[in-house]
Amino acid sequence: MNLTAFQDALNARGAEVAAFFAALPARDFTHAAPERWSAAQHLDHLIRSHKLLALALSMPRDRFGWGQRTPPGSRSADEVQAAYLAALRGGVKASGRFLPDPQGTPAELVQTYRESVDLLDHHLTAYCTDAELHRATLPHPALGEVTLAEMLHFTLFHDLHHLRGVQNALNPQELETQ
Repeated sequence: MNLTAFQDALNARGAEVAAFFAALPARDFTHAAPERWSAAQHLDHLIRSHKLLALALSMPRDRFGWGQRTPPGSRSADEVQAAYLAALRGGVKASGRFLPDPQGTPAELVQTYRESVDLLDHHLTAYCTDAELHRATLPHPALGEVTLAEMLHFTLFHDLHHLRGVQNALNPQELETQ
């Protein structure tokens, strides 16, 4: 994938996630089973993840742990997904600045999520190049050092992972048929 393809995929995934959360009844948005996150918390976690990545993209490449992979190369989307799922099975959990603390109404949180997708898209256009996708690296809290392409594969899967998690919590039988 090139940068434009990643941006197109990010915007499509963002629209899918926003539409789902926007359609949730208020009770489903805030309700959570014991020891589980509510839909609002899932969405706030995604917002936090997007905003931190956007910040990293805007920083000079000698800051925020940016590095270079030599020779250039990235894992595939499937490999990044498998590594993330393995990290989760190994006990990795969100912590620190990634822990959700949703503030505002459901509509406000959905709008903030949309804005976080737009911010990522803008920062990808303003600060990134195709040449960096498989060479520039940055730290990921669960995956270690990843290329920009791997981070974008992760972001696409991460949003889907949380979307499917909420869908499954609200209606587990429906997802079994998908």
